[in-house]
Amino acid sequence: MSSPASTHRLILKMLKEKQGAYVSGALLAGRLGLTRTGIWKNIRTLRSMGYDIQSHPKEGYRLVSLPDLLLPDEILPELKTAWLGRSYHYFPQIGSTNDHALALAAAGAPHGSAVCAEEQTSGRGRLRREWISSPRLGIYLSILLRTPLPVQEAFQATYILALSLVKVLRGKYGLPGAIKWPNDILIGPRKVGGILTEMQSDQDFTRFLVIGIGINVNHTKEDLAGPFRYPATSLAIERGDPVARRELLITFLERLESDYDTFYSRGFSTFLADLEQFSGILGKYITIVSGKEEKRGKALRFTPEGALILGRDDGTEEAVWVGDVTRVEGTF
Repeated sequence: MSSPASTHRLILKMLKEKQGAYVSGALLAGRLGLTRTGIWKNIRTLRSMGYDIQSHPKEGYRLVSLPDLLLPDEILPELKTAWLGRSYHYFPQIGSTNDHALALAAAGAPHGSAVCAEEQTSGRGRLRREWISSPRLGIYLSILLRTPLPVQEAFQATYILALSLVKVLRGKYGLPGAIKWPNDILIGPRKVGGILTEMQSDQDFTRFLVIGIGINVNHTKEDLAGPFRYPATSLAIERGDPVARRELLITFLERLESDYDTFYSRGFSTFLADLEQFSGILGKYITIVSGKEEKRGKALRFTPEGALILGRDDGTEEAVWVGDVTRVEGTF
Protein backbone atom coordinates (compact mmCIF):
# COMPACT_ATOMS: atom_id res chain seq x y z
CA MET A 1 0.00 0.00 0.00
CA SER A 2 1.30 3.45 -0.89
CA SER A 3 1.93 5.96 1.88
CA PRO A 4 -0.21 9.13 1.89
CA ALA A 5 2.81 11.18 0.81
CA SER A 6 3.62 8.92 -2.13
CA THR A 7 -0.05 8.94 -3.18
CA HIS A 8 -0.01 12.74 -3.23
CA ARG A 9 3.13 12.67 -5.36
CA LEU A 10 1.63 10.24 -7.87
CA ILE A 11 -1.55 12.28 -8.25
CA LEU A 12 0.49 15.45 -8.62
CA LYS A 13 2.73 13.80 -11.21
CA MET A 14 -0.27 12.72 -13.29
CA LEU A 15 -1.83 16.18 -13.12
CA LYS A 16 1.46 17.86 -14.10
CA GLU A 17 1.90 15.51 -17.06
CA LYS A 18 -1.42 16.73 -18.49
CA GLN A 19 -0.15 20.34 -18.42
CA GLY A 20 -3.40 21.95 -17.33
CA ALA A 21 -5.80 19.51 -19.01
CA TYR A 22 -8.35 17.56 -17.01
CA VAL A 23 -7.63 14.07 -15.70
CA SER A 24 -10.69 12.01 -14.87
CA GLY A 25 -11.24 10.85 -11.32
CA ALA A 26 -11.86 7.34 -12.66
CA LEU A 27 -8.46 7.28 -14.37
CA LEU A 28 -6.69 8.50 -11.23
CA ALA A 29 -8.56 5.97 -9.10
CA GLY A 30 -7.80 3.12 -11.48
CA ARG A 31 -4.10 3.92 -11.76
CA LEU A 32 -3.65 4.25 -8.00
CA GLY A 33 -6.04 1.56 -6.81
CA LEU A 34 -8.19 4.01 -4.87
CA THR A 35 -11.86 4.88 -4.80
CA ARG A 36 -13.02 8.19 -6.22
CA THR A 37 -13.60 9.31 -2.64
CA GLY A 38 -9.99 8.45 -1.88
CA ILE A 39 -8.85 10.55 -4.84
CA TRP A 40 -11.01 13.46 -3.68
CA LYS A 41 -9.48 13.30 -0.18
CA ASN A 42 -5.99 13.42 -1.66
CA ILE A 43 -6.95 16.35 -3.90
CA ARG A 44 -8.24 18.15 -0.82
CA THR A 45 -4.89 17.58 0.89
CA LEU A 46 -2.99 18.93 -2.12
CA ARG A 47 -5.20 22.02 -2.12
CA SER A 48 -4.43 22.55 1.56
CA MET A 49 -0.73 22.54 0.61
CA GLY A 50 -1.34 25.41 -1.81
CA TYR A 51 -1.88 23.64 -5.14
CA ASP A 52 -4.63 25.27 -7.21
CA ILE A 53 -6.61 22.29 -8.52
CA GLN A 54 -9.94 22.74 -10.27
CA SER A 55 -12.56 20.02 -10.32
CA HIS A 56 -15.35 19.36 -12.81
CA PRO A 57 -18.11 16.78 -12.24
CA LYS A 58 -17.68 15.28 -15.72
CA GLU A 59 -14.07 16.11 -16.62
CA GLY A 60 -12.23 15.35 -13.37
CA TYR A 61 -9.35 17.42 -12.02
CA ARG A 62 -6.77 19.78 -13.48
CA LEU A 63 -3.77 21.57 -12.03
CA VAL A 64 -4.08 25.32 -12.54
CA SER A 65 -1.02 26.63 -10.70
CA LEU A 66 1.72 25.62 -8.31
CA PRO A 67 2.23 27.19 -4.89
CA ASP A 68 5.29 29.36 -4.34
CA LEU A 69 6.44 26.96 -1.64
CA LEU A 70 9.73 25.15 -1.25
CA LEU A 71 8.08 21.76 -0.98
CA PRO A 72 10.14 18.61 -1.60
CA ASP A 73 7.80 17.66 -4.47
CA GLU A 74 8.63 20.95 -6.18
CA ILE A 75 12.36 20.98 -5.47
CA LEU A 76 13.71 17.43 -5.71
CA PRO A 77 12.35 16.44 -9.16
CA GLU A 78 14.00 19.51 -10.71
CA LEU A 79 17.22 19.55 -8.67
CA LYS A 80 20.22 18.39 -10.72
CA THR A 81 22.74 17.76 -7.96
CA ALA A 82 24.66 14.64 -7.01
CA TRP A 83 24.82 15.13 -3.24
CA LEU A 84 23.67 18.60 -2.18
CA GLY A 85 20.04 18.71 -1.08
CA ARG A 86 19.32 15.09 -1.97
CA SER A 87 18.35 14.63 1.68
CA TYR A 88 15.89 17.53 1.92
CA HIS A 89 14.07 18.38 5.15
CA TYR A 90 11.20 20.84 4.70
CA PHE A 91 9.19 22.68 7.35
CA PRO A 92 6.35 25.19 7.01
CA GLN A 93 7.64 26.66 10.28
CA ILE A 94 10.65 25.92 12.45
CA GLY A 95 12.56 27.52 15.28
CA SER A 96 15.91 27.60 13.49
CA THR A 97 17.06 25.68 10.42
CA ASN A 98 20.62 25.71 11.78
CA ASP A 99 19.52 24.16 15.08
CA HIS A 100 17.69 21.40 13.23
CA ALA A 101 20.64 20.78 10.92
CA LEU A 102 22.95 20.53 13.93
CA ALA A 103 20.62 17.93 15.45
CA LEU A 104 20.56 16.02 12.16
CA ALA A 105 24.35 16.11 12.05
CA ALA A 106 24.55 14.66 15.55
CA ALA A 107 22.15 11.91 14.48
CA GLY A 108 24.31 10.93 11.50
CA ALA A 109 22.56 12.70 8.60
CA PRO A 110 24.50 12.49 5.32
CA HIS A 111 26.79 15.05 3.74
CA GLY A 112 24.80 17.61 1.78
CA SER A 113 21.62 17.34 3.85
CA ALA A 114 19.53 20.51 3.58
CA VAL A 115 16.99 21.98 5.97
CA CYS A 116 14.59 24.50 4.47
CA ALA A 117 11.70 26.36 6.10
CA GLU A 118 9.03 28.81 5.02
CA GLU A 119 9.38 30.62 8.34
CA GLN A 120 11.73 30.67 11.31
CA THR A 121 10.57 31.74 14.75
CA SER A 122 14.07 31.87 16.25
CA GLY A 123 16.27 32.64 13.25
CA ARG A 124 19.67 34.08 14.07
CA GLY A 125 22.74 35.49 12.40
CA ARG A 126 26.32 35.99 13.53
CA LEU A 127 26.86 36.97 17.17
CA ARG A 128 23.36 35.56 17.83
CA ARG A 129 21.66 38.56 16.25
CA GLU A 130 18.04 38.02 15.33
CA TRP A 131 17.28 37.21 11.68
CA ILE A 132 13.75 38.20 10.69
CA SER A 133 12.29 35.26 8.74
CA SER A 134 8.95 36.43 7.36
CA PRO A 135 6.71 33.52 6.27
CA ARG A 136 6.85 32.51 2.60
CA LEU A 137 8.86 35.57 1.56
CA GLY A 138 12.47 34.46 1.83
CA ILE A 139 14.72 31.45 1.64
CA TYR A 140 15.81 30.12 5.03
CA LEU A 141 18.21 27.26 4.44
CA SER A 142 20.88 25.31 6.32
CA ILE A 143 23.31 22.86 4.76
CA LEU A 144 25.31 20.08 6.42
CA LEU A 145 28.85 19.59 5.09
CA ARG A 146 30.83 16.59 6.31
CA THR A 147 33.97 16.98 4.19
CA PRO A 148 36.80 17.47 6.72
CA LEU A 149 38.55 20.82 6.55
CA PRO A 150 41.44 22.18 8.61
CA VAL A 151 39.80 24.09 11.45
CA GLN A 152 41.70 27.28 10.61
CA GLU A 153 40.37 27.13 7.03
CA ALA A 154 36.75 26.26 7.78
CA PHE A 155 35.68 29.89 7.37
CA GLN A 156 36.53 29.61 3.67
CA ALA A 157 33.38 27.55 3.17
CA THR A 158 31.38 30.64 4.14
CA TYR A 159 32.99 32.51 1.25
CA ILE A 160 32.08 29.71 -1.16
CA LEU A 161 28.39 29.97 -0.23
CA ALA A 162 28.53 33.75 -0.53
CA LEU A 163 30.23 33.59 -3.92
CA SER A 164 27.76 31.02 -5.21
CA LEU A 165 24.83 33.23 -4.28
CA VAL A 166 26.42 36.34 -5.77
CA LYS A 167 27.04 34.49 -9.04
CA VAL A 168 23.39 33.45 -9.16
CA LEU A 169 22.18 36.97 -8.41
CA ARG A 170 24.35 38.40 -11.16
CA GLY A 171 24.02 35.65 -13.76
CA LYS A 172 20.35 34.71 -13.45
CA TYR A 173 18.76 37.89 -12.12
CA GLY A 174 21.05 40.66 -13.35
CA LEU A 175 21.48 42.06 -9.84
CA PRO A 176 24.84 43.49 -8.71
CA GLY A 177 25.28 41.27 -5.67
CA ALA A 178 28.43 41.79 -3.61
CA ILE A 179 29.99 40.35 -0.46
CA LYS A 180 30.45 42.43 2.67
CA TRP A 181 33.21 40.58 4.47
CA PRO A 182 32.87 38.13 5.99
CA ASN A 183 29.29 36.87 5.65
CA ASP A 184 26.78 39.40 4.31
CA ILE A 185 25.39 39.71 0.78
CA LEU A 186 24.67 43.22 -0.47
CA ILE A 187 22.93 44.81 -3.41
CA GLY A 188 24.31 48.31 -3.48
CA PRO A 189 24.56 49.50 0.13
CA ARG A 190 21.71 47.28 1.33
CA LYS A 191 21.80 43.81 2.83
CA VAL A 192 19.88 41.09 0.98
CA GLY A 193 21.30 38.01 2.67
CA GLY A 194 23.40 36.71 5.52
CA ILE A 195 25.31 33.55 6.35
CA LEU A 196 25.89 31.80 9.67
CA THR A 197 28.50 29.02 9.94
CA GLU A 198 28.69 26.65 12.90
CA MET A 199 30.88 23.61 13.27
CA GLN A 200 31.97 20.66 15.35
CA SER A 201 35.62 19.69 15.15
CA ASP A 202 38.35 17.49 16.48
CA GLN A 203 41.65 19.07 17.34
CA ASP A 204 42.74 19.89 13.80
CA PHE A 205 39.88 19.10 11.41
CA THR A 206 36.18 19.75 11.24
CA ARG A 207 33.82 16.85 11.83
CA PHE A 208 31.06 18.79 10.12
CA LEU A 209 29.94 22.27 9.21
CA VAL A 210 26.39 23.59 9.30
CA ILE A 211 26.05 26.70 7.18
CA GLY A 212 22.81 28.65 7.26
CA ILE A 213 21.80 31.28 4.75
CA GLY A 214 18.89 33.67 4.79
CA ILE A 215 17.87 35.53 1.63
CA ASN A 216 15.32 38.32 1.40
CA VAL A 217 13.42 37.37 -1.74
CA ASN A 218 9.90 38.79 -2.02
CA HIS A 219 9.84 41.16 0.93
CA THR A 220 8.34 44.60 0.34
CA LYS A 221 9.78 47.83 1.68
CA GLU A 222 7.14 47.69 4.40
CA ASP A 223 8.29 44.20 5.40
CA LEU A 224 11.82 45.54 5.84
CA ALA A 225 10.94 48.78 7.58
CA GLY A 226 11.95 47.54 11.04
CA PRO A 227 14.91 48.74 13.11
CA PHE A 228 17.56 46.63 11.36
CA ARG A 229 21.25 46.96 12.11
CA TYR A 230 21.96 47.65 8.42
CA PRO A 231 19.66 48.92 5.65
CA ALA A 232 17.91 45.93 4.08
CA THR A 233 16.47 45.12 0.67
CA SER A 234 15.06 42.14 -1.22
CA LEU A 235 15.37 40.70 -4.70
CA ALA A 236 11.80 41.75 -5.50
CA ILE A 237 12.49 45.34 -4.44
CA GLU A 238 15.62 45.51 -6.57
CA ARG A 239 14.03 43.87 -9.63
CA GLY A 240 10.62 45.47 -9.34
CA ASP A 241 8.96 42.06 -9.70
CA PRO A 242 8.45 38.98 -7.50
CA VAL A 243 11.00 36.21 -7.80
CA ALA A 244 10.09 32.51 -7.99
CA ARG A 245 11.71 31.13 -4.87
CA ARG A 246 11.75 27.55 -6.17
CA GLU A 247 13.87 28.52 -9.15
CA LEU A 248 16.20 30.57 -6.97
CA LEU A 249 16.72 27.75 -4.49
CA ILE A 250 17.33 25.12 -7.17
CA THR A 251 19.74 27.34 -9.10
CA PHE A 252 21.62 28.24 -5.93
CA LEU A 253 22.00 24.62 -4.78
CA GLU A 254 23.26 23.54 -8.20
CA ARG A 255 25.76 26.42 -8.35
CA LEU A 256 26.91 25.75 -4.80
CA GLU A 257 27.52 22.05 -5.38
CA SER A 258 29.71 22.82 -8.37
CA ASP A 259 31.64 25.54 -6.53
CA TYR A 260 32.07 23.48 -3.36
CA ASP A 261 33.38 20.47 -5.29
CA THR A 262 35.95 22.75 -6.94
CA PHE A 263 36.87 24.32 -3.60
CA TYR A 264 37.36 20.97 -1.90
CA SER A 265 39.39 19.44 -4.73
CA ARG A 266 41.45 22.44 -5.83
CA GLY A 267 41.60 24.73 -2.81
CA PHE A 268 40.38 28.17 -1.87
CA SER A 269 42.93 30.06 -3.95
CA THR A 270 40.92 29.03 -7.02
CA PHE A 271 38.25 31.49 -5.87
CA LEU A 272 40.48 34.37 -4.81
CA ALA A 273 39.92 36.35 -8.01
CA ASP A 274 36.15 35.91 -7.67
CA LEU A 275 36.26 37.03 -4.04
CA GLU A 276 38.09 40.21 -4.97
CA GLN A 277 35.89 40.85 -8.01
CA PHE A 278 32.66 40.52 -6.04
CA SER A 279 33.80 42.16 -2.81
CA GLY A 280 31.71 45.09 -1.69
CA ILE A 281 34.46 46.58 0.48
CA LEU A 282 37.79 46.45 -1.37
CA GLY A 283 39.21 49.89 -2.01
CA LYS A 284 37.02 51.45 0.68
CA TYR A 285 37.76 52.66 4.17
CA ILE A 286 36.08 50.41 6.69
CA THR A 287 35.68 49.88 10.42
CA ILE A 288 36.03 46.35 11.79
CA VAL A 289 35.02 45.33 15.29
CA SER A 290 36.49 42.14 16.72
CA GLY A 291 35.54 41.56 20.34
CA LYS A 292 36.36 44.81 22.14
CA GLU A 293 38.90 45.87 19.52
CA GLU A 294 38.10 48.29 16.70
CA LYS A 295 40.21 48.55 13.57
CA ARG A 296 40.03 51.20 10.86
CA GLY A 297 41.70 51.27 7.51
CA LYS A 298 41.39 50.66 3.79
CA ALA A 299 40.38 47.20 2.60
CA LEU A 300 43.20 46.40 0.17
CA ARG A 301 43.00 42.75 -0.88
CA PHE A 302 42.58 39.19 0.34
CA THR A 303 45.35 36.70 1.02
CA PRO A 304 45.28 33.34 -0.79
CA GLU A 305 43.93 31.89 2.48
CA GLY A 306 41.08 34.43 2.67
CA ALA A 307 42.30 36.91 5.27
CA LEU A 308 41.45 40.56 4.62
CA ILE A 309 44.44 42.90 4.30
CA LEU A 310 43.69 46.21 6.00
CA GLY A 311 45.90 49.20 5.15
CA ARG A 312 46.46 51.82 7.82
CA ASP A 313 47.10 55.53 7.30
CA ASP A 314 50.71 55.09 8.44
CA GLY A 315 51.39 52.74 5.54
CA THR A 316 51.42 49.51 7.55
CA GLU A 317 49.19 46.56 6.72
CA GLU A 318 47.42 43.96 8.85
CA ALA A 319 45.84 40.63 7.97
CA VAL A 320 42.41 40.41 9.61
CA TRP A 321 40.89 36.95 9.98
CA VAL A 322 37.75 37.59 11.99
CA GLY A 323 35.55 40.56 12.75
CA ASP A 324 32.42 42.46 11.91
CA VAL A 325 32.46 45.32 9.41
CA THR A 326 30.36 47.99 11.10
CA ARG A 327 30.97 50.76 8.62
CA VAL A 328 31.91 51.06 4.96
CA GLU A 329 32.90 54.40 3.49
CA GLY A 330 29.96 56.04 1.75
CA THR A 331 27.32 53.55 2.88
CA PHE A 332 25.61 52.70 6.15
